[in-house]
Amino acid sequence: MSRAGRRRRLARTLLGVAVFAAALLAWEVAAEGSFQVPTASEVADRAWQDWPSAEFRSDVTESLKRLAAGFVLGAGLGVAAGLLMGSSHALRRALDPLVELTRATPPIALVPALVVLLDYGDSMQIAVIAFGVCFPVLVNTVDGIRAVSPEARDTASMLQVGRVERIFRINLPAALPSIFAGLRIAVSVGLVMVVISEFAGTGDGLGRYIVEKQGQVDVTGVWAGILFLGLLGLVLNRLFLLVERRALAWHHGATGERLS
Repeated sequence: MSRAGRRRRLARTLLGVAVFAAALLAWEVAAEGSFQVPTASEVADRAWQDWPSAEFRSDVTESLKRLAAGFVLGAGLGVAAGLLMGSSHALRRALDPLVELTRATPPIALVPALVVLLDYGDSMQIAVIAFGVCFPVLVNTVDGIRAVSPEARDTASMLQVGRVERIFRINLPAALPSIFAGLRIAVSVGLVMVVISEFAGTGDGLGRYIVEKQGQVDVTGVWAGILFLGLLGLVLNRLFLLVERRALAWHHGATGERLS
C-alpha cells in the first residue's frame, strides 16, 4: 500500500474513533441524572465488574455455541435450497410462493410453536436461529445464480454440461459473491435470533443475562449486556470480513472493489 493509501486508512480509522468517542460523550451528558438510562461511565464500570466473571463468560460461550450451530444449519439449508431454486426455473416457480410466505413470517412469531414442538432448550433456540439465518442466504444465492451471464449458460448447453456439474462448476462460483453477502447479513440476523430465542428459553446465555437483570430492576446491568452484544456483533462482522476478503480475493481483485 502506498503512503497516501496508508494516510487515508489512518484518517478513516481516526474519524471512526472520534465519532465513537463523541457518541459516548453525548450518552454521558444526556443520561446524567436520569433514572431510566445509566451514564456511559456507569455502564463501563458494570461491564468491568461483570464481563470477566466466570458466570458471564459461560453465558457468552453458550450463546456463541447456539449461534454457530444455528448459523451452520441455516446457512447450509439456504445455500442448498438457493442453488436448486436458482438452477431450475420450474423448481423456483413451484417453491417461490412457499418461500416468500415463510420468509415473511417473523421468527419471533414461531417461538411459541417451536416451544410446543421442541420445548425450551437448545433445540428450540437453534431452530429459531437457523430460521432467521436461512432466508438472507437463500435469496442472495438465487439472485447470484440468476446473474450468471447468458453466454455462460449457452456455452454450458452447447458443451452438454450436466445439471449437477453446471451447478458446481458454473452457478456456485458465479453466485459466491452474492452468497457471501447473504452470509454477512445472516451473521447479524443470527445474533438477533440468539437473543430472541434466549429471552423465551431457559438456561443461560446473553439473552437470559439481560432478562435476569431486568427482573432484578438492574438497569445498568441490562445496558452492560446490550453493550456487550453490540461489541460482539462488531467483532463477528469484522471476522467475517476477513474470511470474505480471503475467500473472494479473486473477485475483488478482478472488479477493483475493496472491502471496508
